[in-house]
Amino acid sequence: MVFEDIRRCDEHDDVDFSDETELLKFVRKNRWVSVNVGSLRLIRINWVTTLMASIVLWGFTISALIEPKEVLKEAQMWQSWVTQNFTWLYIGTQNVWIVFLLYLGCSKYGSLKLGKAHEKPEFNDISWFAMLFSCGIGVGVYYWGVSEPMSYYRGGALWKVPMNTDDDRAQMAIFTTLFHWGLHGWCPYITVAVALGVVCYRWNLPLTMRSAFYPLLGNLIYGPLGDMIDALSIACTTFGVCTSLGFGVNSIMYGLNRLNSSIEVSVDNQIIAIWFITIVATISISMGLKNGIQTLANVTFGIGMFVMFACLFLDNTWFLLNSFVQSVGHYFQWLISVSFQCDTWQQLAFEFQNEKDTNLYIGSSNTVTGLYDTMNKASLLVSGNTTHVISSQNTMYESHTGKWIDWWTVFYWGWWISWAPFVGMFIARISRGRTVRQVIFGAFIAPCTFSFFWLIIFGSLGIKMQRIAELALGVPGDLDWRSGSIDCAALGYDTTLKKPISAAAIALANDGYYAIACRNHGDRLYDVLAPYKEVTTMLVLLCVVGVSLYFVTSSDSGSYVDDILAAQGLPNPPLTQKIFWAFTEGAVCTGLLKAGGDDSLKALQAVSICAGLPYTMALCFLCTSLWRALKIDAGDEDICHGTQWTTGTLDIFDGFNPRGPNEMKVPKHSVLERLLSLTKAAVTPFMGVFNVAKHLYGDGLAAKMHMVIAFLFYVCWLAFLGLTAADSDWGMIGWTFFLFMVMQIAYLRSMTRAVHGIYGSTAEDFLGALVMYPNTLSQLDFHSAQALPESEDTYKVKTTAA
Repeated sequence: MVFEDIRRCDEHDDVDFSDETELLKFVRKNRWVSVNVGSLRLIRINWVTTLMASIVLWGFTISALIEPKEVLKEAQMWQSWVTQNFTWLYIGTQNVWIVFLLYLGCSKYGSLKLGKAHEKPEFNDISWFAMLFSCGIGVGVYYWGVSEPMSYYRGGALWKVPMNTDDDRAQMAIFTTLFHWGLHGWCPYITVAVALGVVCYRWNLPLTMRSAFYPLLGNLIYGPLGDMIDALSIACTTFGVCTSLGFGVNSIMYGLNRLNSSIEVSVDNQIIAIWFITIVATISISMGLKNGIQTLANVTFGIGMFVMFACLFLDNTWFLLNSFVQSVGHYFQWLISVSFQCDTWQQLAFEFQNEKDTNLYIGSSNTVTGLYDTMNKASLLVSGNTTHVISSQNTMYESHTGKWIDWWTVFYWGWWISWAPFVGMFIARISRGRTVRQVIFGAFIAPCTFSFFWLIIFGSLGIKMQRIAELALGVPGDLDWRSGSIDCAALGYDTTLKKPISAAAIALANDGYYAIACRNHGDRLYDVLAPYKEVTTMLVLLCVVGVSLYFVTSSDSGSYVDDILAAQGLPNPPLTQKIFWAFTEGAVCTGLLKAGGDDSLKALQAVSICAGLPYTMALCFLCTSLWRALKIDAGDEDICHGTQWTTGTLDIFDGFNPRGPNEMKVPKHSVLERLLSLTKAAVTPFMGVFNVAKHLYGDGLAAKMHMVIAFLFYVCWLAFLGLTAADSDWGMIGWTFFLFMVMQIAYLRSMTRAVHGIYGSTAEDFLGALVMYPNTLSQLDFHSAQALPESEDTYKVKTTAA
């Protein structure tokens, strides 16, 4: 990486990126397409980013429309694969991001502004919060507010916290819902928002996702790597938004059905609703941020507040206030424990199954010589039944299903993460002039407080109504609270249509009370409004309007972000592009609904989890980039006085010549030199290790020992892989030798940094060696030819003596 052009905030002149001439100073000419029809602006795009994102989105859409069942099957397979192999990554990173953000908010960096020192916030606190909430979680809390707690309460076995009674189970249901909508949900948004705000507003870079990686990648953001970052952000944004829109349109249709029973809840009607609202969203986004999105956000937030407080006063107010206080306490009591739960023992059950079913663990021994076959043989010897042990594992150990975390927590984390580029960029856009501390704590506390109030009120009302139905219909004696299951047929409900069919259940429903657990997800919100007979219709109508407006707000916010990313930060792209991205969003949502059919929830969950995985990794790198940016702006000595690598490990992505957007630069080392160095490092890494060790320790025994050890690691790695299958037991031993070689290379890189005064971390050294050891060794080899540089403040303006 080359950092000569990085300077602290006070060294940058303001730039008006709405001026295309100014923006093009940050865009490579061979990537920019500008088309006019007369005086009308028609196209302003980075064609590489736009093409990559469009291929992914429209490719998925066309496939889903042509082969919906195959697309759903494939998406669900990838969903299970991601969950089984990367639960640890989803769970672990969320916690790391929270700790990182809380540290930043409390540190000296918290006082830095997302902008220059004199800048004031563009939006007042109320509008800022309303837009935060509406773009972040608006549709979701309507759809899941009643349904999610009920799914944990009466949806089957679930053990997240200790329970002794059904009351404990009810409290666990509320807690688990808050866990999915609390701090962990907002941390990806805030991470992106702060990173973008610091780099774009303090360093005057265009507001686009690639800019946030500039402190880490340098000029590489202007090449293919930056194009991939923005294209991935567009794809994740669109898939994430469409997940919410799928829930939203489902809720809208069930609400309309309550208002007019002739309106059927069908996939076709949902698609019609999506396109109608897409048109409205297109009109909204064409009006701009202040006139369109801000106004909608304020109105929708006001409607939500009215419905929530109306229900608080219409029902048992004191019961609901008790539930709020108690539930918040339970949230903080169990937060740390549950936030690290990976359902380790529950997911172990997948290894007891065969490859044709659900065992998708990478490298799992699920062949004829594997664990599955071993257990079958043992079962046959013990009981004469080859499925005895396998079929009884959950019952034997009182485990909930290993798929639970796939259905819920990992789905939520994937959903929140896939929304991160969209919501984070939007938060950055509306937070200019606020400090890092204000954005972190404001975006954590305010939305979580409101969403907790909503979820606790409606979740408690749902559980209360379920208990009323169970008591009135006379089945408490048959209730098995430990398994969390309920016999809906015994309660008088059709288990397919999810409607009351017995005389008692119908009579109870006519009076406004339903067995919520036996109802469709989309019905449940409106069910809890049914007891308020005089005002039920008004509340249902308000909910339909509120969800519809949140739908529009989420849709136009997502399209707005997609549009800016495709235009590489141009804040006012042509109207034609706004229409294109709004309609692309509608098309993807249509494809998801078609793929899911009557159970569209499956397709929505699958695409969120899969879209979130690559962005989870991107956000980890983004944290490193943000950390560097803050240290540079604060003038920290370790980074500001550090030297730089002579070559970069990722230079290959820019033809070994990373340069500014409009810069003609001759690299220090030719492409041929770089390719030869990479080839030697890949084929004979032990020689690269020797060269680096010789530079560090001299041409003595230490360097020779490093070479011999690296040679043994390398040969054993290839030998065990070459002589056996890659996933065999001996193949795994080979990969163990590879890991030791990686650790040796990482150690040498760490020592090289220490000797040359290069800023970095051991984690970066290890990850670089693990993912691309030839690039890392090549970098070390080139840098080892350098003399020890003098310390120099790379980021300060050089002054001359008076």
